[in-house]
Amino acid sequence: MSYLKITLLALIVFCTTFSCKKDDPLVVKTKTENITSTIWQVQSASASGGLVVVYTRDQANNGYDLSKVRLSFKTDGKVTAIDTNGNTSSNGTWKFTNNETSIEITDVNIAGISSGTLTVIQLTDKNFDFSSKASFPQLGISNVDATVKMTPAP
Repeated sequence: MSYLKITLLALIVFCTTFSCKKDDPLVVKTKTENITSTIWQVQSASASGGLVVVYTRDQANNGYDLSKVRLSFKTDGKVTAIDTNGNTSSNGTWKFTNNETSIEITDVNIAGISSGTLTVIQLTDKNFDFSSKASFPQLGISNVDATVKMTPAP
């Protein structure tokens, strides 16, 4: 009988030890995976170092409507920009520069975002924040420093 108890106990210990699910290791996405994983929409935009709030999503009385602006970065180096009217306005190219701290965009020109360099402030799969030069002609704002915060579009 004690042989049966020892065998049963050994079987329970064995099953308990090897049947536990091990936690998956933390998967860290690359910046390319983060930027190409979604279509980005503008959450907020400010000009002149944050002194002028140009747009905040879901806020009444925005100075400029950026609710339809979208950026879609592809792994092949192409970028599609959707303008303030919700129309595809430009297809360009993109690439990381300066050790992935900047993004160089060509052939894109939509409200607030045009060809040139975007300085990456934050880039995860949920946030893409950058600073760049921007113009908002309808507000009389031209070639100013701007900060744009983007989140995944629904």
